[in-house]
Amino acid sequence: MNDRIRIIHCADLHIGAELSFLKNKAGSRKEEILNTLINITKLCTVQGTELLVIAGDLFDSNHIDSASLTAVKNAFAAIPDTIVAIAAGNHDYFAVDSPYSDDDWPANVLIIYKKFTTIEYPQKNLRICASSFLGSYQDSCGSPLTAPDDGMINILIYHGEMISDGTKSRYNPFSPKEFENSGFDYVALGHVHTATPLTRVGNTTYAYSGTPDGNGFDECGKKGVYAGTVYKHRADLSFIETSSRTYEDISTDISALTSNSKIIKKILGQLEKTYGPSYTENLYRISLTGTIPEGFVPNVNQICSELQEFLYFVKVANRTKPDTDINILASDFSLKGLFVKKMLSKINACENEDEKETYENALYIGLKAFDGEVSYYEN
Repeated sequence: MNDRIRIIHCADLHIGAELSFLKNKAGSRKEEILNTLINITKLCTVQGTELLVIAGDLFDSNHIDSASLTAVKNAFAAIPDTIVAIAAGNHDYFAVDSPYSDDDWPANVLIIYKKFTTIEYPQKNLRICASSFLGSYQDSCGSPLTAPDDGMINILIYHGEMISDGTKSRYNPFSPKEFENSGFDYVALGHVHTATPLTRVGNTTYAYSGTPDGNGFDECGKKGVYAGTVYKHRADLSFIETSSRTYEDISTDISALTSNSKIIKKILGQLEKTYGPSYTENLYRISLTGTIPEGFVPNVNQICSELQEFLYFVKVANRTKPDTDINILASDFSLKGLFVKKMLSKINACENEDEKETYENALYIGLKAFDGEVSYYEN
């Protein structure tokens, strides 16, 4: 009897996402994410993977272009000895007009078309339980999250949101407590785009693999998949990076710098030191911070334009503060002074730190407007 199964667990590729904020890089970035899936299937061949799990949101929507859909099907057809088990997520939910309803998927592809179902592979001693979304929202999978603890290796594929006591969700909510005596050996989770550590409750191991390749600045850092072996009552998996390039959200303190060229030089030096020789390949959102001398305003458009000559993609925001005594400004009999006085009054009346920070940001944005710099996120 087979006592182990080699798997790769991934989720949330969102193939076909428009990524319009990347402007002229959006098209090439869409191709890179599609190629990440192809590379994952190649990894299946290298590792002798028996089961490729895709725990929802393979596609960003049910309206995927035919070329991308064909490329996905061809990638799966190229690994005929690997079972490809796909659960539909809230973005690519199963419906009559979804790509999952096509009848020309490769024979090794298992598409879950129910809220909850069980499929057995006796020759591999494997039982797959899985839940697919049937709409954009799903309050539950409609079934207890359990499997017989009868010697078969039990894997649950589940796209959903983990909740704690007293909270609710419309995205297939679940509690880790449900896994403790569930009979599952491994629970492959999707929906959360950041990988979580492998966590064990009872005899069950569970994890979110996160997205294999980032789609925005809310998904910074290295992304990948979990790969390895699932045994009865044990999972031995490791995180493997698969992202073609990474999103990075950083701050650069430009205090005391008084020219755009010096700012650019400091940014490039910081990036190379932090990210190594391949730093130019990442996507960056850079916030300029610190205090700057009165009368100097960084030209973020020029800074961004010159950085674009070196970097794949970059956005720059000026979040500096003027090196000015605000109280002196508030006593000035001018429109600027009246503005500062009014804002300081609001700041002093704030009841919490979040509210105070909001008004302080508004104060400094307003001061920049008086100097002719009126936008906060310039790029």
